Amino acid sequence: MELTAIIPSYGQVALLRTCLTMLERALALTKLPGTAIVVVDNGTLTPYRLAEFGVASVRIVRFDRPHSYSTACNRGACEMPARRYLFLNNDVFIHPEAIAEMLDVMREHKAGIAGTRLVLPDDTIQHCGVKFDGGERGPYHQHHGRPTAIVARATSFPQAVTGAALLIDHAVFTALGGFDEAFPFGYEDADLCLRARHLGIRIACAQGQDSLHLESFSDRRPDRHQASRRLFFERWRGRYAIDGDENG
Repeated sequence: MELTAIIPSYGQVALLRTCLTMLERALALTKLPGTAIVVVDNGTLTPYRLAEFGVASVRIVRFDRPHSYSTACNRGACEMPARRYLFLNNDVFIHPEAIAEMLDVMREHKAGIAGTRLVLPDDTIQHCGVKFDGGERGPYHQHHGRPTAIVARATSFPQAVTGAALLIDHAVFTALGGFDEAFPFGYEDADLCLRARHLGIRIACAQGQDSLHLESFSDRRPDRHQASRRLFFERWRGRYAIDGDENG
């Protein structure tokens, strides 16, 4: 298998259906000889059924109770091993050409991890790379909230990219032991990327296409990141480069 796309998801059947439809189209445009989609049903009260999605090739892995994002991602990767893994949120509608661009960026720049530009419904940036501040802010999304039309399109090489749409080589994912399941919710993507950088792995962010991210549509609890945030700072404070104090 050349590429397995993994989507941890809870409920939100209509949202997931649209996510899968866009993903299937984008995978077809990669022209890879073998791709697969794994949906990790993360404890949805009424289990998902394949017939709900109308997508040709989806494998559903079921947890009977919710697990962490890290655990769900790792389980999905075990289900369908591949040369590369694409981790995708169920609230991301991937641009048809975005995955092909991410693959091209990885090949051209010899990167082990690639992210992509994500925009909010108002055409402002949700993600185009993660930067790090020296204070309590820690990791933050560069240019968040700025109009996408005024943000440069050149491929960037940040210290981290969001797990909402993250492509990673199998060898890198295996060397890292996958996402760290100690993180209950959030910051596991920044942790993964920083651990990769400590191994000398290059991280890139493709900027040519705008994929829609509804940003935490399925979980809007204001305190959902607190435990993971504490763990992240305990582990990484003082161990990453300081990018600056850019607003947004």
